[in-house]
Amino acid sequence: MTAETSSQDQQRSEANEPGAAIARTHVVVAAVFLVFGLIAASVAALHLVAPGVSSGVEYLSYGLVAPAAKVLLTSGWALIGLLGLSYFALATITGDAVKRKPLTTASLVLIAIGTLAGAVAIMVGLSSGIVGQESPVWARAIVAVGALLATLSITATAKAKGNTLGAAGWYLVAGPILLTLTLVVGLIPTPVGFISVVTSSFVNAGMTLFLVTSSVGLIYFVFGRISGTSSAEARPLAALGFWSLILVGAFLNAANLIYSAAPNWLETIAVAFAIAAFVPAIAIAADIGLMVRGSIAQIADRSSLRYATVTGMALATATAVMFLQTFPAPSSIAQFTSWTSGLDLLIITGGASFAIFAAHKVLVGGSRSGYSVHFIASSLGLLAMVAASLGGGVATGLSWAAGPTSQKFPNWGPGWEVTANTILPFTWIALSGLVVFAIAQIVFLFRAASPTQEEIGVPLHTAAYDLEFEGAPRYLTWKRLVRGVTAVWVIAVAFTVVLPIADTSSEGATILGDTYRTYEAGTATFAGRDLYISQGCAQCHTQEVRPVAADVGLGAVSAFGDYANEDPVLRGFLRIGPDLFHVATREGFNAENLKLHMRNPQAARPWSVMPSYSYLSDAEMDALVSYIETLR
Repeated sequence: MTAETSSQDQQRSEANEPGAAIARTHVVVAAVFLVFGLIAASVAALHLVAPGVSSGVEYLSYGLVAPAAKVLLTSGWALIGLLGLSYFALATITGDAVKRKPLTTASLVLIAIGTLAGAVAIMVGLSSGIVGQESPVWARAIVAVGALLATLSITATAKAKGNTLGAAGWYLVAGPILLTLTLVVGLIPTPVGFISVVTSSFVNAGMTLFLVTSSVGLIYFVFGRISGTSSAEARPLAALGFWSLILVGAFLNAANLIYSAAPNWLETIAVAFAIAAFVPAIAIAADIGLMVRGSIAQIADRSSLRYATVTGMALATATAVMFLQTFPAPSSIAQFTSWTSGLDLLIITGGASFAIFAAHKVLVGGSRSGYSVHFIASSLGLLAMVAASLGGGVATGLSWAAGPTSQKFPNWGPGWEVTANTILPFTWIALSGLVVFAIAQIVFLFRAASPTQEEIGVPLHTAAYDLEFEGAPRYLTWKRLVRGVTAVWVIAVAFTVVLPIADTSSEGATILGDTYRTYEAGTATFAGRDLYISQGCAQCHTQEVRPVAADVGLGAVSAFGDYANEDPVLRGFLRIGPDLFHVATREGFNAENLKLHMRNPQAARPWSVMPSYSYLSDAEMDALVSYIETLR
């Protein structure tokens, strides 16, 4: 059927656009967090190519700025932006105003305060030390309450048309529900030892699932809005994509635990669901393709179309990247490298960000042009960052294996120069892409604060959706949606959090765990470990030796009981510097030389990207070295 485009644009205002004012406020606040988060990320990236730029400045060291930047970008930008545009999308789908409006304001205030307070706390040395949840527990609790209030408003708004929400509504309702339940789990105290890593991994995966789910919901909304397709149309393929994504995402928390000290069967679950992740990716892509078939050429809002397309491409690429990272063979190369950062970039800077850009363009309308510069700069910046992170990750992993394989140099100490020189060109490319992306978002901030413009005409008719299944299609009713999503989440918690706790409850500490890795309050070692956490040392150094070729020479492979007395476990997630699990037993280790190195890392090793800790007092330095000496 031939598509026809309306010839006249209609004047729009926030009065006739349900949820527009709320969405606008959220996007403006989110954009402020985006700009400051990208500035902080740029400072962190600059440390990796020019560590002497702010050397010796306490609050600007990489270990403090990098996690603060991620908090600003994840909880500040992505969370607030996605929630704000979810209000707009759901109000548009239901044709009614946002319900419980006071909760939306309270939610925005709480999430903004919790995010800002968390980022500042990290930079002043109050990090929790938990990977992916570095904000203090009180700051995360504030964000969790904000997420709960947002969920109450979103579900109340959607319930008015709960049985006919369509694919966009399903995702936009499911995302906040999953997020709130997950954030609550993150506030519950966990057993001491490695099982806490399993729990934190679940919470981090829950945040990722929210980002992906809400991003998919927004691009469904955007494609439907700009192509004129009914958002409430019953489509079995859409239901397949939705349920498979929720199921797969809920069980992918063990994807970063490959080769870890966690129970081996968790690794099997991760591999199985990483393979299954292609099912929702293919189903969603096919469903959206059939939605807009025959109307692409007639879509007037080309900017929203481009942003939404990049969102889909970024999330599809993330599926492939995660698949490779989860499989044991490629994981032995990519794990703990910038490949991990590349996956985060695809989901946060690619999927979530471009979904917000797309939905925001639908919100403000405006001219058919004027967004090209922002789109091109953002896309090029994203491409440079992702390509450099993924390529640099592979190159880094191969450099780690080169030394042990050739038996010419170890992948620690002076031998780390090979890794430092290998990753440097990729880091420069990533930094360049980050700067370009950041500049583009300053432009976006001004656009987000600009007045609502005119609506762009959309196709009046679209081609028939002709993918047929046997039997009449059934709507996903409200009860099935809420109960089904909650049930999947509960089952995921049972299998990937509760069961591992029960499975490992009888495992005691190893000799290593009881001999060296016990920390009595009031001792210099205890104070040194606190400094290690507060200075963000785990942002650059792992404490886990894997049973892979790249880790040969680092010491005995890490075991579950080695961490039995640790809280939190400082496993880390990136090896920007060498692994430290057995550092005190390596040839050449000397406490006095270590102090000199931490005060001026580039003096003896010009290639080192480690920041100077010259601002630490002699007592603090002694305490930190005392802790590192226990890593045997």
